[in-house]
Amino acid sequence: MKLQYYPGCTLYTKAKPLNTSLHACFNAVGIELAELPHWYCCGTTFTLARDNRMSLIAPLRILAKAQQEDGKVLVPCSICYNTLKRANYMLNEDRETLDILNEHLEESYDGNEIVLHPLEFFRDNEELVRSKVKKSLKDLKVGCYYGCLLLRPQQEIQFDDPEAPTIFENFISSVGATPIDFPLKVECCGSYLVVTSPDAALESSYKLLRNAQGNGVNAVVTSCPLCYYNLDALQEKMTKAHPDFKQIPVFYFSQILALALGAEEKNLGLEQNKVSPYTILKEYDLL
Repeated sequence: MKLQYYPGCTLYTKAKPLNTSLHACFNAVGIELAELPHWYCCGTTFTLARDNRMSLIAPLRILAKAQQEDGKVLVPCSICYNTLKRANYMLNEDRETLDILNEHLEESYDGNEIVLHPLEFFRDNEELVRSKVKKSLKDLKVGCYYGCLLLRPQQEIQFDDPEAPTIFENFISSVGATPIDFPLKVECCGSYLVVTSPDAALESSYKLLRNAQGNGVNAVVTSCPLCYYNLDALQEKMTKAHPDFKQIPVFYFSQILALALGAEEKNLGLEQNKVSPYTILKEYDLL
């Protein structure tokens, strides 16, 4: 089986562990990820200005390219997923804009490409994934951090309930780990404030991690490269600002799944985690 795959820019730079571990996961379940040929940036963020058609050029070209290959495309980065999913929704709702852009770009996109997140794929193929699990993760108490872009806006994304989602927890349970709910799992980590107001992003991420730890979490899992950066890379600064803070490992969901599927350590990308995950993984005999 082959699945069309759009990695986006970050998975070849700052988020390499997400890319490598995701490939390891799909290889383990017998599915080939066929990367879209000659892909380019999705536009990074979806514009809120509905009269700015130029901002839809990048996502439409990607969607058109994906449609030439297949009827659906796998998009692991939360930011790319949000951008492509919302652009696709808008193009479906506004056929006039779709026609104008198709004519301008000499494309023939019909607006029917399915933008699929890996968590949606694993939900719909749970038995396939379960059948390939080789290692028990039952002692790993995981806090599933959704962030903003996987869930909102609900009408356009249609990923899960934006206030009380469960798809991430169900995924963690299906691979044998123990999901732990915590109230701030759908709150913002600070996002791009890390560039313009780093202290604000630091405090937002700190509150999230303390909330997770207070509910018994010993590892946090996310999908978004920017959330991952804020939650993982900022922890050294958190310990300086809050001396009582104890660092906690942060994983991509694909790293957790790759562990459960028995992937080789070299394909997990764990050495790039700023907060070392090795102590907890060795404690639970997962490496």
